[in-house]
Amino acid sequence: MSWHKVWLIARREFWFNLRRRSFLASMFLFPVLFIGILVLGGALGSSSASDISSYTAVGLVDESGVVVRADGTPYLAEMPEPFRLYPAEIDAQRAFEAGELDGYYVLRADFLKTLKPEAYYRRDRVFGEALTRHLVREVLKPSVAAQVGDPNLAARLESPLGNQKLYRFGNPQPLSREALLAVVFAPILVSSLMFIMTMNVSQFLMTGLAEEKENRMMELFITSARPSEMLWGKLIGLGALSLLQIAVWIGIGIVFAATQGTDVLGTLASYQLDAGFLLVVAIYTMLGYALYGAIMAAIGASVNTDQEARQIAALVSIVGSLPLLFLVSFLLDPNGGAALVLSLLPFTSPSGMPLRMAVANVPSEHVLLGILLQVVTISAVMWLAAKIFRLGMLNYGKRLSLGELWRALREGRQQIISARQTEEAL
Repeated sequence: MSWHKVWLIARREFWFNLRRRSFLASMFLFPVLFIGILVLGGALGSSSASDISSYTAVGLVDESGVVVRADGTPYLAEMPEPFRLYPAEIDAQRAFEAGELDGYYVLRADFLKTLKPEAYYRRDRVFGEALTRHLVREVLKPSVAAQVGDPNLAARLESPLGNQKLYRFGNPQPLSREALLAVVFAPILVSSLMFIMTMNVSQFLMTGLAEEKENRMMELFITSARPSEMLWGKLIGLGALSLLQIAVWIGIGIVFAATQGTDVLGTLASYQLDAGFLLVVAIYTMLGYALYGAIMAAIGASVNTDQEARQIAALVSIVGSLPLLFLVSFLLDPNGGAALVLSLLPFTSPSGMPLRMAVANVPSEHVLLGILLQVVTISAVMWLAAKIFRLGMLNYGKRLSLGELWRALREGRQQIISARQTEEAL
């Protein structure tokens, strides 16, 4: 095998695919759309989580003694808006039916045990989470704190976790409260984006081969390079393109964060994306690309049209995305059976192992075993893909069936000639 030819093919694949509109769209539009969705979701989420401006008056009936004393006087000097205190549920119900209230809460006698206020409202004035949190923050906590004589203890009761420091297991750096969820979901986001990038570039490899067969360019290429040289050249060229894609995505993310006044380095430090995790993500991403790239190359060589290639690739993508579909299993039981199997199986471990590491301390032997299984599987798949690539790259007229491929591999044939090609030769 001539590595000079591999280099020429890799360079051609890199520049040819870089100029594709579809690739440029995935490289630039995807992160822009992703950031736009995050910003829009965050804006809508923060608005719905704190906006109570649509409520004009909300009744409150206390049967538990949390808000009012035994003589019926409230512990708070003034009831915060939009709440109005009523001595009995029947009074709140009458005001509600008269249209004076949007609805009302009732704190039953066992409220301190259940911690669940009962809510009554109309369908067009549903009591959302924002209003309930406002009730707890502005009425219930201050009322309980007002019953304590010690001001310091009252402050602690209003914010019992205010001075608590949060740490991630195995990391001595404290977490900010805002970064607590990000510590879990940032690694999940990183591994998911790496998997999306892997599948995206692998499909470019597959569709490129199908197009070259469809427009008969493959006949020209095969006159100057061996099939193995073409396969390795395409894998290396598109692998370099994927690295460029990662760099562009990171650059767009940094520029966006900087325009928002974010301390990028400080934020990344708070997410605690340690070097060990990023190294594992990089290794599994490269191995995943090699595995799925070889599979996609075999698919591209065995079909005749881009449409056929995409139909088969959709099934392969479903297998690879199984860890993302079982994300709840990773979050709730990262060392359980489903997460363990999906993080070790070669076809799911490129995304499964980083997902598992994002939420649990994975034993190093599991990480190494996953890498070993990947390497063994890649070796077998690459050997098989090279054989299929050689057999199918000049086959026209119909898609190769598994039976034809198996018979050709077993008989040691170097090429499969379809009936249409035979007729054309005659």
